[in-house]
Amino acid sequence: MNTPLRYLLSMLTVALLIGVTGCGKKKESAVEDNQSTTTTTAPAPKTVTQPKGKPFTLTNQHGVTHTVLQQEQNLLFEDIKKPIVILHFFSTWSQPCRGEAPYLSDLQVKYNKDVAVLGILLHPDDYLQELDSFVEKNQLAYFISSGSQNDAFAKAVTKQLSLPEMLPIPLTVIYHNDRYYKHYEGVVPVEMLVHDIDTLLK
Repeated sequence: MNTPLRYLLSMLTVALLIGVTGCGKKKESAVEDNQSTTTTTAPAPKTVTQPKGKPFTLTNQHGVTHTVLQQEQNLLFEDIKKPIVILHFFSTWSQPCRGEAPYLSDLQVKYNKDVAVLGILLHPDDYLQELDSFVEKNQLAYFISSGSQNDAFAKAVTKQLSLPEMLPIPLTVIYHNDRYYKHYEGVVPVEMLVHDIDTLLK
């Protein structure tokens, strides 16, 4: 074989070797890139939980408590299994509050299976001494919170309802299965509450 032909064959062999080696490296690199992309873009499993706000403990004069948590625009009544909860923010000195108390008690008795009425005494430190006579005089049959967290709880609910900081009393708020349903500022006729309860229980 002459020299030019030998030279040409040698060069061809070298070129083939370089080409085979280069393709092998390129293919390996592409596989690694694909694995990296898949790992990066694959959605990681997430546990979705609904954010909960600060818990409030409502306590009556006998030491009975109810725990309530804010949950976005709603309230979670952790230990109340009844579907309807009526919050009644009141003060013992308010004549409209005094007028509503007896028929709230009647509603609690009438709908005891499905309704929990929770009275929330505002500024309990100032009016706690008057509460016993208020309850006895009106023969109240529903839970009344007189604990230290009442005012903070009232402020939180007021903010949820976009009401002014100066809380209008009485304030009656209805929740159905922990979800806000309706609220009334000032005196609300008992017939309206009966209508709301019956509507929700249908």
